[in-house]
Amino acid sequence: MGGGPYELYRERYGAEILVMRKATKNDLDAITRVIQAGFPDDPGCNYKFPYRDKYPEDFWKYTRRQYEEYLEQPEKFAFNVVTVTNEEAGLDDLPIAIGVWDIAVHIKAKGGDLFIDERRDGNREHMKAYAAAMERTFAKCFESYGKEQLHLWMLVTHPDFRQRGAGTRLCDWGVDESARRGGWILTVMASPMGRKLYEELGYVLVGTDTARVGGEEEHVVIDALEKPFSRHTI
Repeated sequence: MGGGPYELYRERYGAEILVMRKATKNDLDAITRVIQAGFPDDPGCNYKFPYRDKYPEDFWKYTRRQYEEYLEQPEKFAFNVVTVTNEEAGLDDLPIAIGVWDIAVHIKAKGGDLFIDERRDGNREHMKAYAAAMERTFAKCFESYGKEQLHLWMLVTHPDFRQRGAGTRLCDWGVDESARRGGWILTVMASPMGRKLYEELGYVLVGTDTARVGGEEEHVVIDALEKPFSRHTI
């Protein structure tokens, strides 16, 4: 399941060797498994895809296609994975966490509708409301920064491999890239679950919005956080 010699970071965690590198299409099945296992912990997943257990084939198919779209737009997205190698457990360069950064917010992403009119695992109205809330929040909180920002699009770690620092390292990639670009601001929109991690990493809350359809009680809170550039040593 390896994706090529693009090693960016290496750390030993007990018997495990963790490596961060660029993702490739060879990783797509493993990436999809990470999303299937880890994304449902996020309230946004349950809100958008309440029928994923009824139509698991759709959740797999369209999740895989979504992340393939990111890989096909390297000018727009920086897509990294943290992999684990553990000879004792028979694991070899297996992706266990993914981080997708929007490195060109001024470029419109291709696709990006999550195949809303095709998939059976989603609630279309909820998906539309969530997308609209994300768009509003970005415009209100981050649009004024223009293109000199790096926006964390997605961060997911497989539940079996949490608390090993994979998510933190994928976030730190943005700090390194910000330094390379002369100190761009880092931005992210998160659920309350993700907010805790980002605040621990120095992000501050700058706005909040809610995805909700009409007068429904069901909703999802979306927090906007940002982190001004600061140098650090890895």
